[in-house]
Formats: sequence, C-alpha cells, structure tokens
Amino acid sequence: MKLEAEIPLRADFEGEAISIWTRQTIGIVFNGFLLSFLSATCTGVAYGLFLGYMGLDSYVMSSITALMKLPDVLPLPYGMMTDCFPIRGQNRKPWLLVAWAISAMALLSLSLKPQPAPFYCQDENGDYNWYAPPCNPEIHKQKTWYIFPLFLLTAGVQLGSVAGQALLLEYSQREPSDQRGRIKTEMTMVCTAGALTAAFVIGIFMNSKAYLGSFDWGLSFSGLMTVCLLLVILIIPVTVLCVWEPPKSGNTASCRSHAKASWDLVQNTALSSLLFFGFFVQFLVSMTTTAGPMVRSQWAHVKVLQQQMFGVAGLGVMIAATWIYKLFFLQVSWRKVIFLAIVAVNVVDAIPQFLTTFGVVRNQYFYLGDDIVSSIPNAMLQLVSNLMIIELAEAGREGLCFGLIGTLQQSALPFATVVSNQVYGLFTPKLSSLENYVLDTPEFRSTVAWSYVLTYATSFFALGLLPMIPWQKAEAHRRKNEWKTNSFMATLVLVIPALCLLYGIIVLILTSQPETACLRWVGGQGCEQDSDKLAVRNLMSILSLAECSRRFS
Repeated sequence: MKLEAEIPLRADFEGEAISIWTRQTIGIVFNGFLLSFLSATCTGVAYGLFLGYMGLDSYVMSSITALMKLPDVLPLPYGMMTDCFPIRGQNRKPWLLVAWAISAMALLSLSLKPQPAPFYCQDENGDYNWYAPPCNPEIHKQKTWYIFPLFLLTAGVQLGSVAGQALLLEYSQREPSDQRGRIKTEMTMVCTAGALTAAFVIGIFMNSKAYLGSFDWGLSFSGLMTVCLLLVILIIPVTVLCVWEPPKSGNTASCRSHAKASWDLVQNTALSSLLFFGFFVQFLVSMTTTAGPMVRSQWAHVKVLQQQMFGVAGLGVMIAATWIYKLFFLQVSWRKVIFLAIVAVNVVDAIPQFLTTFGVVRNQYFYLGDDIVSSIPNAMLQLVSNLMIIELAEAGREGLCFGLIGTLQQSALPFATVVSNQVYGLFTPKLSSLENYVLDTPEFRSTVAWSYVLTYATSFFALGLLPMIPWQKAEAHRRKNEWKTNSFMATLVLVIPALCLLYGIIVLILTSQPETACLRWVGGQGCEQDSDKLAVRNLMSILSLAECSRRFS
C-alpha cells in the first residue's frame, strides 16, 4: 500500500493496515535484520573468544558475557527517551540513527585493537595443548578491555531495537483486531534470519582452531568486527531513505507528564502482573549450571562450525515455526503455548545432557541436535510475550510498554547469572575446573548430573506463575479495562528488579577482576592459598593429567 503523511494515528488503534514491504518502510526490515545480526554476533563469539582464545573459567566467562550484555536492561529508559524526546518532530527514526552511530564507534575501536596471543599453547597443528602450562597467562588481565567496547556495542544495538520495536508497535496497532500480530510475526522471522546469518558467518569464518574450531584458517575477532563496521556504515543511508514513521497528532508530552502517565500505566494490575511474570520466569529459566560450557567443549567436543551450523538449522526451524503459528495458532491460549514451550525445552535438552554426562554418547552432532528441536518452543515463548505487550500497550506509550517488559526481563539475567555462579559454585568437585572434566571420574559425573537436575527443576517452577498472564487477546483487554490499579504492586514491580540488578552488577564486576574472581561467594575456588601453594597444586594437577593421558593413549 502507499503510505501517505496525512494518515492520523487513531486512538482506538484501528486504521488502514501498514505493510513493511514497501519502499517507504522496507528500511525497518533491514534495520531489524542487522540489529539481530549484531546481537547474535556478540553472543556467538563468546564461546570461542572467552572460553577458548582467552582461556577463562566457565563461571568467569558467564560473568563477562553478562556484563557485556548489561545494556539489554535499558529498554525502559530508552523507551521513555524515544517517547519523550523527539528529534526534528520524530520519536523513532532519529534514535535509530543515533543507535547506529554508537554501534559504529564501538566497532571501530574493536576492529583497531591488536589481539594478543592466545592463553593456551598451540601444537604444530594449531590445536591447544590442555596439559601444558599456558603460554600467555597475561591475556586474562586484558579481558576487561573487551568489556567496554562490547558493552557500548550492545547499548547501541539495544537503543536501535527499542526504537524499532516501538515503531513496529505503532504499525501493529493500526492492524484490524483479527489480523493484529501479523507484522510482529513477520518481523520476528526477519530478526531470526539476521541471527541465522550471524551464526553462519561465525561458523564459517570464526572456525579456526584458536577459537575452538576445526579450520587452519579464519577471521580474527578484530577482522569480524571490521566486517560488522562496514555493514553499519551501509545501513545508515538505508535508514534515512527507507524508514517511515507515522506522524503524531498534538504536542509531545513533557517528561514530567509522561512519567506520571507511565506510573499510572504501571499501576494497572493487568500490566504489572505481566511484568512480574516476565521477570520471575526469565530469572527461573536462566538459572543454569556453570558446567554447561565445559560439558559442551570437553565432553561433547563441540567445534565452532558445528555449533553455528546447528544454530543455523535451529533458527531456520524457528522461522518455520513462527510462520506456522501465524497461520494456524494465532488464537490459541497463551498459557497453553508457554506451558508446552517450557516443558518441551527442558525435556528435549535433558536427553543429550545426561547421555553426554554419563559417557553413553559423546558426539557433537548428537549433543547439538536438541538445539534444533528446542528452537520451536523457544520461538513460541518469545513470540507470545511480544503479542501480549501489543494488546496491553497504550497509544503514545509504545516505547514505554516495550521498555518495561524488556527491562524487567533483562534485569533478571545478571541476577540469574550471579545466583547460578554462587549456587553451582558450592558443588564439589568444582563444576568450572578444567581438570575435573579431563579426569572424568564417576563422582564428578554425578555432580554434573545433579547440577542439571537443579537447572531443570528451577525452570519447572516457572509453570506455577502462568495464572498471572491472560489466556488470550479478549481476556487481556478485559483485564486492562476491569482490573483496578494497585500502587503497592507497581512499587514492587519497580523496586524488586532494581535491587536484584544492583546486586547482580556488583557481583559481576567482582567476578571479572582477577583479584576477586577467586572468591567462593562469587563462584570461585577460594583465595586463601598463597601463590607458592597454588603453583605447587597447579603443577601436581598438570603432572597428574599428563600421567592419565599416557595411560589412556
């Protein structure tokens, strides 16, 4: 359809439907694709860069990754910023351009940074020698340098995501009620395709042995960042020319009036129930064992290429599942979808995890198969959460509504990472210690298995929170109109995640520093030993591992 500037924003959200596939709007599609590509790239390189190239312990890698992704908790301030501070009369499009400028600066610094030598020694074939003392232990001191540029890159990507999602909400609320959600599902598929492309690029070009891959060649981390920088430079003119924002009627509300209206919105029990649900479910399903990365790399022997290619296949299945949901299941109960999604993800994941842990099947292709199968319920869980927000969003508060649910869900992740490190750090033998996986004793296998049992149990606790969300669109609107306001509940919605986030950030910073990463209460093995005792212990471990290697070779 042809987009005209005169189309008003209707108060009841009903209006002439907008297509995202015209010349005037196709830019939002490219923006969503590249934002997902960059987000998936940041996450995808962590396995090879931090666990392999830099040789970090698994719990330290989890903490570094959580710090790097910390700007993901900013949808709420970003949403209010795009709602309250228009630039040249527009609330979304200019902020997309600001987001790309921030991302470009971060990528420029990462692409120009010379890379040090890897932590572990490499043999003549380029493979890491896990039994020898590290060749470059000083690289651990440089890990904090990577945090800020990656933090800045994530901040830019998150700002673009919030502005783009708010613009999509404006588009979606113009759809007829029987079709509402189609634009969102289409963009979900586009964003999934962006993540799929990132997995393909990392799997092929970051599959060198230095990054836990199998190729003798490949891009360096700084080389990959240079490629991303070129893509960001190209998207800027596309955003200027091909992103259309509906004109707003009336004057923009002041920050104070906007904050008051936002507080009134949060006091609505229908929305606050959804926000509570989003925070606690995200926390429970994100409480994962710190053994995961080591099981994947040391027991299943997963390489980067295979991991990313199975990720590509999983994302392809996710796109297909989203399309099928759009065609046949758009009116199915949201509670049923989330219930089936949580149960299916855990059951499917448990099979390869336990068989790998007890040495029944240790094959990377078998281990990675659950990535494909579990992508279906994961897609449903993500899509249904977004559909609920579309129904509860208020006119002119699109950025706020998306920001609220995004901030609360993401603020649970640092807290979940910290609690996971603390809880699973109590397991003995230690789950993050490389030598335990090399020795592979029956006692340690049982310890790893029990850590997975606890992981799945915490996920199933989330099912008890399902009554907090509506069944479907009709009940969502009924709750929105009939449920009373509750200032006490609104206060809890804001205060509890804020305190959890603050605690999480403090502990993550301690975990990222070499002097405090060894503390037991952050997941370390303890700092009570002096350097001489620690050196002797490490030497004895290396000799023991070498002897075991000779016996079984």
